Amino acid sequence: MRKGKRSRPTVQAWLFALAIPAVALFVLFSLMPYDRMVRQWPLGIGQGEVMAYQALFDRRPGQHVEGEAEKMVVRDAGGDSVEVIIGEGTTYRARKEALHVNSHPGNFRLAFAQGTGPGGADRLDLVQADLHALTTLYAQAVADSLPVLSPSVALVKLELEGAKARPYLMQEAITPDFVLKRAAVAMSLMGPDGSVETERRSVVGDTIGNSGDGSPVQGARFNPEATAAVGLLAYAEHRNGLLLGEAGAMSDRVTGGITPLYRMDHGMAYEENGTGLAPAFREAMTGATVQQEIDKLAERLRKDSANWAARLLAIDSAAVPVLANGRNIGLVQAEVDRQRGSFLQRLFHPAPERFIGAPVKQSPPAAIPLDPWLAQFRTQPDTLRFVRGKYNIDHDLVIPEGIAVVLEKGTRWFMAPGVSVVVNGEFHARGTDLNPVFIRPQSEAAPWGAIAVNGDGDTRVRIRGMRISGGSDLLADGVYHGGMLSFLRTDVTMDHCDIAEAYGAATVSARRGRFRMADCVLANAHGAFVSLAETEGGIQRTAFILPDHTDMAPDRAALLLRSCKMDVSGCSFADLPFTALRLARGSEVSVSNCRFTGNAVALSALDGSTARVNGSEFSGNGKVFVLRHEHAALGGATVKEAGNSYVGNGTFKEVDAASTLEGGGVAGGVQ
Repeated sequence: MRKGKRSRPTVQAWLFALAIPAVALFVLFSLMPYDRMVRQWPLGIGQGEVMAYQALFDRRPGQHVEGEAEKMVVRDAGGDSVEVIIGEGTTYRARKEALHVNSHPGNFRLAFAQGTGPGGADRLDLVQADLHALTTLYAQAVADSLPVLSPSVALVKLELEGAKARPYLMQEAITPDFVLKRAAVAMSLMGPDGSVETERRSVVGDTIGNSGDGSPVQGARFNPEATAAVGLLAYAEHRNGLLLGEAGAMSDRVTGGITPLYRMDHGMAYEENGTGLAPAFREAMTGATVQQEIDKLAERLRKDSANWAARLLAIDSAAVPVLANGRNIGLVQAEVDRQRGSFLQRLFHPAPERFIGAPVKQSPPAAIPLDPWLAQFRTQPDTLRFVRGKYNIDHDLVIPEGIAVVLEKGTRWFMAPGVSVVVNGEFHARGTDLNPVFIRPQSEAAPWGAIAVNGDGDTRVRIRGMRISGGSDLLADGVYHGGMLSFLRTDVTMDHCDIAEAYGAATVSARRGRFRMADCVLANAHGAFVSLAETEGGIQRTAFILPDHTDMAPDRAALLLRSCKMDVSGCSFADLPFTALRLARGSEVSVSNCRFTGNAVALSALDGSTARVNGSEFSGNGKVFVLRHEHAALGGATVKEAGNSYVGNGTFKEVDAASTLEGGGVAGGVQ
């Protein structure tokens, strides 16, 4: 039987065949509830594909939202420069750079001259934003409540090179200048390889243990609270790079500790390469203590869950209209609700073991053994007592934690060249005018190291009637002790001491504690006489005289104060060929009844410092007041002077535009 001839499909048939799936997709995406559309789809179908189909086939009527945010304009200014305008404000000039070597071309960094950008920034990072940026805004709000340092994030509408404005996230970059503005004086931004900027040592006195130069960074040195905060945020954002240190870290020169930082996601995969900070971050994150801290932070946030839900809703209200980019409000709201719920679930119920790895119990550091030579001086389990007599210290001594050292009147220590004593407990010297405590070099031709005391913030140091000379400085396990007498995190009282030649950056150095000095004489310093940072207290009736002229660094000062609150009264500063009193990094100082005679500069105030100067005498100084800023982001200085006398001085004031001197000196007395 003969078969009939098969006819070819017509064009209409082809169109009908194509229309059937199109109609099916139209029906599917027009009827599907939005909360179902934004869920996880089977067969590996991604959200991007789903949203593309939705935009093409969903024709439901609905409100299409469009929001407002602060406007930002970046336009070419010739060469490699751009002009930057934020809102209706100032026009800035910057250089446009790639955010990372392999970053999305739409993301970039603006580099300003030091501290001249918006808010004193020197770098701004800009990342393209869509609804997924809500997670970044949520995480930033949480970071602001946790013990971790982070720049704030702003949502802007950016018009780039004349193109249509679109949403971006803007954040100040984490740079050394950012750390300078926001962190303590002793904090230093670590390099990606784990390197740390070291302190300038005018002379290398002594080094004990690990010098910290090029040595591997240890997870055990990480601050557990800040590390846990970064770990919790990494889980809440599903962001593995944070666990490997992509946001960087700071080194604390006082404790030798490491403090992680947090910043927004730059949208790049961050891979561990086995070098630099990444292995140390991984080691720190897997520590049992850190993972316990993560659970504690989550529990604290969970107890305030209603408030956090409200805060995130407030973020949605402000940001969603901008990030929605004109999309259907119903779909947008469903996606936002899902995203917010998932973030809160991860934030309140972290799973450190799954995300980071099984916790590892870290062994405590080995206890410092007591040097056998010191056993003869152990009068109590927690006390080493030296009585009247001569003692040759011919090797480094590191006193275990919790053991106090007491030097009774008449004690004489003779220090061998390059030798130091490190005390990890209280230190007492009980000399008198007739029977002082002496600490002298064994050889006048070779300096010894330092007497260094490490404390916990309340550790007492009481020194009376000491005669000391011939020391320099010490670098112990990566922590710098910058003075012949060096005190870290201690409560120091010194009185009736004669402190002579010292070869280091300072004769007496104290950081992050309390410091009181009275009725002392300091002479023959090769660097600063007294250098204090992050310290409160006072100096009374003390003389700073007879400096060594070897080191004439421009920032040298007899009394150097950084981030300090001090009362300086009844002191004399005489014949110093550099600055007598230098205030920096936001110090607050009261100066009264002091005498400044024959100095190159009597008082220098920098970078946000303030001083009140009353009832003091200024005679024969090259300059009386020098007020300026060295770092634009820190601002100028303010000095209020009243009731002082000025005779035979050179320049009365040098004040830059950012600084203020209130008061004009005594009529007829200003030279």
